[in-house]
Amino acid sequence: MKNRFSAAVLVLMIASAALALRLAPYNYASQDRDAAMAPSTARHVTGTDELGRDRTVRVAAALLIGLAGAAAAAAITTTIAAGIGVLAAFSPPWATAILMFVSDAFLSLPWLFLLMMARSLLPLTASPLETAVATFLVLAAFGWPACARAVYRGATALRSAEWMIQGHACGLQPRQLIRLHLVPHLRPLLLPQFLICVPVFIVAEANLGALGLGVGEPMPSWGAMLLELDNSALLARSHWVFLPIVLLVVVLLILESFTAEVENHA
Repeated sequence: MKNRFSAAVLVLMIASAALALRLAPYNYASQDRDAAMAPSTARHVTGTDELGRDRTVRVAAALLIGLAGAAAAAAITTTIAAGIGVLAAFSPPWATAILMFVSDAFLSLPWLFLLMMARSLLPLTASPLETAVATFLVLAAFGWPACARAVYRGATALRSAEWMIQGHACGLQPRQLIRLHLVPHLRPLLLPQFLICVPVFIVAEANLGALGLGVGEPMPSWGAMLLELDNSALLARSHWVFLPIVLLVVVLLILESFTAEVENHA
């Protein structure tokens, strides 16, 4: 019941954001110079930022971009982790040792620092869309080690299962065993890993955006929206400045409830 309520709230938020973008007479980059840092008005329900851009439209776009980008990055990193984990479980000992050493090396390094380094190497002339794609691809590229470890342990435990031994006896090739039998048995493990990665990537993108290394302007992002909280003049004019952080917390809590529910049923 709780999970259904959370799902309904998330769907409602996504639908409302999409509807706001659809019905708004301007896009997230449109500037109203006569209404810079305006409080709530009939024209701008939740006010505007310091450039006169409608906050409702920008928050709606940031919500959709953040969720879509984080979900895509989580899918990519879970796929990478599944491939590496299964490969390590069915490889010779020396190959397994190398793959797990690489995984441990990534885990031992400061993740946010690696993201900052990788993201800062990208060209400054990239378009906002390119920076958004690059940001989430960087997150996907560095997010696989912990998941790969979990998949490796799960695949190793399944390696001696009766159905695996029977498959070998029936002459099935390793690829057939992995595709037809192992992967379906790993799905209860992969789904929680995917759900864990989504909020982690949302927070990571917000951190990068707050440092100026996330999605490029004028495309909105959680990090760019949260930077408004440093503007004391804007804070004094409108409480709607806190809308992005409130929605971000709600989204993270909903995603956390999904993860807890899936893990309880796993």
